[in-house]
Amino acid sequence: MAKKNLKASYQKMLEWNQYRAEENSGSLKKLLRLLSELDRESEADETYEKDIDDLESLKFIYETGIRKFESQVDKYKALIAQLP
Repeated sequence: MAKKNLKASYQKMLEWNQYRAEENSGSLKKLLRLLSELDRESEADETYEKDIDDLESLKFIYETGIRKFESQVDKYKALIAQLP
């Protein structure tokens, strides 16, 4: 019974990590599209320049998060496979 509960818990964690990877991937795609459309050549307000820097940082956060979630998906798939 305990292994059945553990397997169900692993499955829930796998699904959560898959969901987060998919959501972050969608957000990253939107962010990349936005970044490609922004004017970076013109001299702009300091706030605008800072916001672009923040968006570039966010891009790396999404990329790192996606890799982490995908790694967790792989780990939980392996853990589930080990249980009867």
